Amino acid sequence: MKSGTIRTLIILVALTVIGLGGGAARAFAEQTVTVNDINAGLIGEEDFYAGQVLIPRIPVFWTSDEPWRITVRSLEPELFASDDGIHIKSLDDLMWKLSDEEIWVQISQDPEEIDWSMESGSGVVYIDLIVELDWLLDPAGTYRLDLAFNIEAL
Repeated sequence: MKSGTIRTLIILVALTVIGLGGGAARAFAEQTVTVNDINAGLIGEEDFYAGQVLIPRIPVFWTSDEPWRITVRSLEPELFASDDGIHIKSLDDLMWKLSDEEIWVQISQDPEEIDWSMESGSGVVYIDLIVELDWLLDPAGTYRLDLAFNIEAL
């Protein structure tokens, strides 16, 4: 790479939000989860030198009238193709964690538990996303991914 060359990469993480009810049938059982669209925006040279871009403190709002758990999963097996349509970024390059925790978990198509509670009510859980970057493997382009955040009764 020539010094002074500026690479940019746009990573768009479009979130598909799904609310699910579960558990035993009840006269009234309701769970919802809401997450807004997330856009990492332009990713520049400093991000590539760091090898990653962090998208911090994404709020996941929930409400439930019974004990619950929230999961996240990818709806696709990989991040979508770059602008040239040739390069496909691996799903392994996207990880999440609870904002107050230290352990990163790779996004997969299998549901991963984000949080749970035996209490009903409403609240918010904050997660961080990180996208790993590589000068040689990630051509400039727009990448996106649909994530499903599910809430279900325990």
